[in-house]
Amino acid sequence: MKYSLNTEKLANLVRSKRGNRGLRETAKEIGNVSPSTISRVEKGKTPDMDTFLALCEWLQVSPMEFIQDTDEGQDLKTPEAIAIRLRSDKNLDPAVANALVSLVKAAYQDMISEPEYSLKELLAGASSEDFAVEGRAIAWRKPNRPRGEGEYNWGKPMGKEIR
Repeated sequence: MKYSLNTEKLANLVRSKRGNRGLRETAKEIGNVSPSTISRVEKGKTPDMDTFLALCEWLQVSPMEFIQDTDEGQDLKTPEAIAIRLRSDKNLDPAVANALVSLVKAAYQDMISEPEYSLKELLAGASSEDFAVEGRAIAWRKPNRPRGEGEYNWGKPMGKEIR
């Protein structure tokens, strides 16, 4: 896969946040970025890495928002972008992040296929007793199954339950 910076999206967000304020005022607010650099970015030019990161911080937007898959000519697929964010979050235990990634991917798969149960059906009236985590996987009990009958959507009972 090849990735590139979506300079058009960056330019639009910078232009939008700057609004009617002058380039010098905005440059001073961002810090370590010249007015002429802001002008070039607003015209769709690619900034250097330090400038790009400073702009992302000023915009309060993750740098990943501007990365696109050039093989497909579109932004990262949502599950991939979510996986990157979850796995890079230092506040999340890696096992929990991986379990959440599995759940997100399963939810997206559910949207594009016709599974036995929809995600909405699986989560309707669900409680923590209906979910289980094992390794990198998270599973849920099939709807209309009495608690205690440990059959989960992805097969056998998983052991630890989320509480």
